[in-house]
Amino acid sequence: MSRRHFKRTVSSINKKEGSSINLQQSISTPNIAESVKLTCNEEMPSSNEPLYINNFILDDPQAGKLEIFTNDNNTCSNNVNNLHQYKSFQLNENDGQNNCSLQDKLSQLIAKYHISHNCVNELLVILRSEGLDLPKDVRSLLKTPKSKSHNIIQMDNGSYIHIGVERMIKPILYTYFQNIKDLNLIQLSVHVDGLSISDSSKSSFWPILVSFINVLEINKIVIPVGIFHGRSKKPGSVHSFFDPFITEIKSIFENGIEINQKLFHFSISQIVCDAPAKAFVLNVKYFNAYHSCNSCLEEGEFINRRMSFLGIDSQLRTNESFRSKSDDSYHKGSCPFEVFPIDMTSVFVLDYMHNVCQGVMKRLLYFWKSGQKPVRFLNTDLEHQISTEQVNFQPHFPSEFSRLPRSLDELEFWKATEYRTFLLYTGPILLKGRLKSSLYNHFLLLHCAIKILISVESCLIYNDLANNLLRQFVTEYPEHYGNEYVTYNVHGLVHIANFVKIHGPLDNFSAFKFENFLQIIKKTVHSSKYPLQDVYNRILEQNMYLDNNIKYPILKKEIDFNYSTHQDITATLYEQVLLKNFKVSSTKERDKYFFLFNCCAIISIDKIIKDSSGHIMLEVTKYENLSPMFNSPISSLLIGNFLVNTEIKTPKCLVELSNLKYKCLFFHTSENQAVALNLLHTE
Repeated sequence: MSRRHFKRTVSSINKKEGSSINLQQSISTPNIAESVKLTCNEEMPSSNEPLYINNFILDDPQAGKLEIFTNDNNTCSNNVNNLHQYKSFQLNENDGQNNCSLQDKLSQLIAKYHISHNCVNELLVILRSEGLDLPKDVRSLLKTPKSKSHNIIQMDNGSYIHIGVERMIKPILYTYFQNIKDLNLIQLSVHVDGLSISDSSKSSFWPILVSFINVLEINKIVIPVGIFHGRSKKPGSVHSFFDPFITEIKSIFENGIEINQKLFHFSISQIVCDAPAKAFVLNVKYFNAYHSCNSCLEEGEFINRRMSFLGIDSQLRTNESFRSKSDDSYHKGSCPFEVFPIDMTSVFVLDYMHNVCQGVMKRLLYFWKSGQKPVRFLNTDLEHQISTEQVNFQPHFPSEFSRLPRSLDELEFWKATEYRTFLLYTGPILLKGRLKSSLYNHFLLLHCAIKILISVESCLIYNDLANNLLRQFVTEYPEHYGNEYVTYNVHGLVHIANFVKIHGPLDNFSAFKFENFLQIIKKTVHSSKYPLQDVYNRILEQNMYLDNNIKYPILKKEIDFNYSTHQDITATLYEQVLLKNFKVSSTKERDKYFFLFNCCAIISIDKIIKDSSGHIMLEVTKYENLSPMFNSPISSLLIGNFLVNTEIKTPKCLVELSNLKYKCLFFHTSENQAVALNLLHTE
C-alpha cells in the first residue's frame, strides 16, 4: 500500500466524542484452506456475450452423446497468499461487539498489507494528536522482536536464523484444535528452495518451510521455520544448514507437542524441492549428471551438449540402496534426513510444478513457437490467433485463477500457473488445427495423463492408465523433438504416477503453495542492509494474527427488491455466495457455471435465493446434452472435458447450494455450442 493510499485511509478516521473512531473500510480475510480468495490480478468486466473461438471446430464425428459421466469431487481451491489467516474486521460506530482493540486492528492492517514502518509512524503521530491512546513507534504496536533476540548463526558463506518449528506451529494447532483433536499423528511436508531477494546483487534466502498434509482445514498454511541468507547460490554445507532444524524436529518426533492436554505426534511424509534444491538436500549429483535420476538407475547420454535419458525401464532406486550409497556415481555424501526412519526415495517427491509445468510444458511451447520448422505452429498467423484467443478468454476465466491467460508474445514472462492453465485447460482447444496432428495427439497424451493424476477421484482408480499415457508420451518424444531433448524433466514423467500412488493427487505434493509463500517473504524485506533480521521480524509480527472464524457460505451483494425478479416476497436475492472452495455468482459469466453431484448436467446460475428460514437455493438452467471433445487417446468424458449443446436446455429449476460439485470453465465456440472444462487444480 502506498503512502498516499494509506493517508487516504487515515483521512476517513474522524474524532467523535473525544475518542471514538469511524474507519469506513472493511478488510477481507485472505485465503487458507477454508477460505475463498478472488485471485484475479484485476477485476475483469463481466460479459454476457458468448466467446467464439475463430476457425475452430470441436465436433468429432466419432464422438457420441454422453451416457456415462464421471465427476471429480476436487474443486478449485486457491493460492495461499499470506503467512496465516488474519482476523477479518470492520471498524465502524456500531462495532461494539468486536472485541479486538484498536491496536490489534491496526496491527492486522499493517501486517496484512506490508505497510512501511515509516508510513505507520506518521499515522501514529496523527492518531495520537487526535487523543487516541496508541504507542509512539510502530515497533511497540507490532511487538517487533528486539535485536538481542535475533539468534543468528554464522555459517561458511552466510548466516542462518532458526525461527523454530514448535514456536510456529503451536498457535495454529491451538486455533484449529477442534479440527485436529481426533488425530494422533500429524504429517508434515517440508520445502526448501532458493529465493533471490534483489535484482542488483547476489543476495538470496534459503527458507525452510513446513506445511500440514493430513489436516484439510490447515493444509494450505505455509510456515517458515528457518531462513539462511547469503550471497552465493546455496548454503556451503547442507549439514550445517539443516542442523538446527534437524535437532529440533528430532526432539518433536520423540516427545510430541501437547495442545490442550492432548499429545500430538509428528512425522515428515514429504520433502518438496525443485531439481537443484533436491540434489543439494539429498547430497547427490545434479540433474545434468549421468546418474542423476532420483527414482531409477537410468544412465544418461550426452547428446548435442544435453544430458538425455532415453530408457524408461531401468531398475528403481530403493531406500536400502540409497542409505547404503551403493551407486557411487550418484551419491556425494550423506543426507541430513537419513537420521529419520523415512523412505528416502518416496519422501523426496517429484514436484509437478517444476517438472511438468515449468519443465515439459514450457519446453513444448518454446518448440511450437520458435523451434525448428517441423515442430512449429503451421504458420505465423495461427500463432497470432492463439495469442488473440488467449486474451479473449480472460473475461471467462473463473475468479479462482490467480493469473489470466496471456499472449504467446509474453511467453518468456509466463509463470508456472500459466503453463498449468495451458496444459490443463486451454491447450487442447487452442492447439487443434494449429499444430501438426501428430504433435497435437502427442500433447493430448500429456494433457489426459496429468488431468487424471491431479483429480482426487481418478488419480488412483486410473493411475495405471495415466502411467501408460505418460510412458507413451516419453517414448514418442524423441520421434518429434529429438533424442537430445529427453532431459531430466521429460524422463521424470515415467515416475510421477508412482508418487501419486503414495501421496495422492498431484496438488497434494506440489510446490505451488510454497512458491506463493516465497514471494510473500520477498515482499516483506524492506532493509537491504539487514534482510535476515528484517524478514524474521515481519514473520513474527504476522504470526500473531491467526483466526478461524470464517463460516461458510457467505452471501454477498444483496439485490434490491423488485417485483419482476422477486417472485417470493419473503425471499432475498443475492449476486454472490462464497463457499469454502469457490465463488458462485448469478451475474458474472465466469463464476456461474458448475457441475452437479449425481447429475449428468452442467448448470448456469440465474438466481441465488435465501428464503425466510435462511435456507439457500439456486435457480438454474441445466444443459444436459453433453458429448466428448475427443475420443483419443481416451474419451475426454473421463477427464471432464465436454462439448455442450447450448440450444437444448431444461426449464429453470431449483437446486440445493450443497449440490454443486465443482466449477467449470465455459467457453462458447459457436452460437449453439460451448466447451466446458472442470476445474481440477487446487493450488
